[in-house]
Amino acid sequence: MTSFKELYSKFRGLLQQSWLTNDVAAHFGPTATLDSMFKYLWSRPEAQQELLPPPGNLCINRKGESEAEKFRNEGNRLYKEKKLEQALLAYNYSILAAPHPGLDGEIVGSQHEGLSLAFANRSAVLYEMAQYKYALADAERALAFGYPSSKRHRLYERRAKCLQAMGKMEEANAVLEETLTALATLALDEKEVTAAKNSISKLKSKCYDKQNTIPATLRYQHVFYTGQAYPPPVSQPRSDLPCLSDAISIQYTPIRGRHLVANRDIRPGEVLVQEDALAATTKLDTTLRSHCSTCLHRCPAPLPCPTCSLVVFCSEECQRIGVAGYHRAECGVLPTLVSLQLDPAAALAFRVLSSTTLPALRSKVSALLQEGSGTRPMLSVQRDYRTLYHLEGHDTARTESQLQETAAIACVLAHILFENCSSFLMDNTGKFCAISEEDIILVGGQLMRLILGLECNIHLTKEALVGTAVMNKGRGQEVGWSVYSALSFVNHSCVPNTLSTSHGKIKFLYSINIIPRGAEITDSYGERYVSHTRTERRTALQQHYYFCCGCAACQADWPLFKDIPEKPSLRCPSCFQALARFTCRLCDISCTSQATTQTGIRLYNAPDILKQLNKAWHDFLKATVQIQKGNISPELVEMVVTLMEILDKYTVYPSQAIINAQEALMACFDLMGSVHFLPITPKQK
Repeated sequence: MTSFKELYSKFRGLLQQSWLTNDVAAHFGPTATLDSMFKYLWSRPEAQQELLPPPGNLCINRKGESEAEKFRNEGNRLYKEKKLEQALLAYNYSILAAPHPGLDGEIVGSQHEGLSLAFANRSAVLYEMAQYKYALADAERALAFGYPSSKRHRLYERRAKCLQAMGKMEEANAVLEETLTALATLALDEKEVTAAKNSISKLKSKCYDKQNTIPATLRYQHVFYTGQAYPPPVSQPRSDLPCLSDAISIQYTPIRGRHLVANRDIRPGEVLVQEDALAATTKLDTTLRSHCSTCLHRCPAPLPCPTCSLVVFCSEECQRIGVAGYHRAECGVLPTLVSLQLDPAAALAFRVLSSTTLPALRSKVSALLQEGSGTRPMLSVQRDYRTLYHLEGHDTARTESQLQETAAIACVLAHILFENCSSFLMDNTGKFCAISEEDIILVGGQLMRLILGLECNIHLTKEALVGTAVMNKGRGQEVGWSVYSALSFVNHSCVPNTLSTSHGKIKFLYSINIIPRGAEITDSYGERYVSHTRTERRTALQQHYYFCCGCAACQADWPLFKDIPEKPSLRCPSCFQALARFTCRLCDISCTSQATTQTGIRLYNAPDILKQLNKAWHDFLKATVQIQKGNISPELVEMVVTLMEILDKYTVYPSQAIINAQEALMACFDLMGSVHFLPITPKQK
């Protein structure tokens, strides 16, 4: 396997040997266009010699009956030993490796029997693990893919058992009636028919027992629970833009650019944005076989690609979307992409372009060039290439070496698109289009533009890990990368008032403290002030996003978490400093009752607020015990929000109490997104 870093290192070494390093660097910089930079590098013989895509390990992508049978036999052995989790994994791999008839109505033949056997065997494991919905679906797939007729009655019976366990007695009875009718057509001897009829009779008797529903079990929660079925909805969505709350508007200033602003006071815990990705991809590693390539959800019982064994899908719908769309071009080149070990922005840029066609790209870019730079989508949320085209990439702030490396990866990816992605070169009639030098420069320039823009706007897709500590700094494991339209408007702050969580490739943005009307909505692009010093944060932001942060934490140089006061202190409503026995000596104000001073300062009843704070803190501690276990409910969220509101309104910033309340709120919303329960260890049991 050869990574891009290795290819680029060889290319740079070749330039140094030829004393061409400075000559090449002179063609890269703020005065050159992206197209001209790519054109120059593409024309270099050194680039055509070294910047070529590696073939990759083709073994990781192959299908074959022998491979499928090997995994199926391993699954059978593990199933007999009651090692159900390992057996499930083996059957998953058998399904991925088995020859597939495709999704276009190809006739199912004897060569696909391995696929039907693997689905049938996985159905048995899933039934034993009390995953009846999954088991039922697999039994039906096994039948559809030509399961042997002499064994079909067993699958019919399993279908009925699954329906009974799910409480669908009428449907179960109908399946059993159908099975009785079908027995005469199956290749069974008299003894087998009699045994089948007796078994069916017993099952039919259970169809009249409404108490026969089998309750769900948590034993295999760490395998099958992937989070709530749907992400939390937007709080009061806008009629014109349902992905946004009516509490926010899109505004523009020359300094802040496009940004989101609160139209009213916003409580902690309000969902302000819920947006599906413009483009998303899983990490190009083992995640390809654990998470759906379309929606980025974990797949405990995956469906395969018909032509490769490297990617998985969580449902027939995601399978159809992937096979007909983005995966059509990627399928044959995934081993190469895996070998290159691409950075997130490059991987996502390749998916964006490989999901379209060269004729379509010509048309899109031509229209955008005719519009000119003065018609950027300033105050709108659009779901098309126009949004990706206008992402800010700070190309004029980049160094020559950064631009040269970006052009180099664009060269490698352009080779893949033109030489290995036939669907990219087809027009809407299915015919291959002729390739000109202008086409190569167009694609290379757009790859560079996308990579630079995505580097500054890409989002990590994560899933919360439950089983250690939910409320942890890492906030889960990274499973993919995505880009969004509305969320690209959110500017940075080291002390943000919102944070985002992933539900597959859907992101939702929620408030973590009170946001007053007129305030800007902010998120954190990197580390928050609690864990990194101002110098560390500003250096990282300048290197990656090309700006110097001026948030409250940076201006006042707030201390790290370990140096912040542990206990909250009630604050003066005038100077915001800590009260001493409910009195601010600096302002000569006593907060013992609700009143308004002659200067218009609103006082509050500090003794009463202190009682509320103590009760809210007590409730918060009880809530965090449940949250740490991975439990979530509206009542638990409200306990955290109540404490956060009191701390935000009446106490001094910053404090460890405020940070802990925000961490708990973050954990609540992480549990509403994608979740992975870690296996329970013997000690935890």
